[in-house]
Amino acid sequence: MPMQREGSTPATDDNVGWTMDKLRDGTLIRVKVYLERIDRLSDHHRAILTEEARDRRMTLLEYVGWVGRMPKSELHVYRDQVRSGSGGPRLPDVYDAWLSARMAVQEVQSLQRGLGPGEPDLWL
Repeated sequence: MPMQREGSTPATDDNVGWTMDKLRDGTLIRVKVYLERIDRLSDHHRAILTEEARDRRMTLLEYVGWVGRMPKSELHVYRDQVRSGSGGPRLPDVYDAWLSARMAVQEVQSLQRGLGPGEPDLWL
């Protein structure tokens, strides 16, 4: 179902395959993960992610998919642990690899309000 802000026409884009999220300011975003882009990862980050996937009994593709669909609010919990030093000695490297993986495999769009009355909202 298309996302819609009150008082505007719904966006017509298809939401299949997208994970919906909301930023702290209330902006609606959607994220789509393209696992075929996994080859964009550096060898260093791939090694870290492979080890983490193995520890969770997941394949690398499953794990990177999970990382790519992780809500920003959850990611920020880990970010805050890294900043405070409370996440353990490995978390900073894992978190850095997560950010790299997300940049490699994600497409992120935000819902922009229609320009005028009756104009559709657009995913950009």
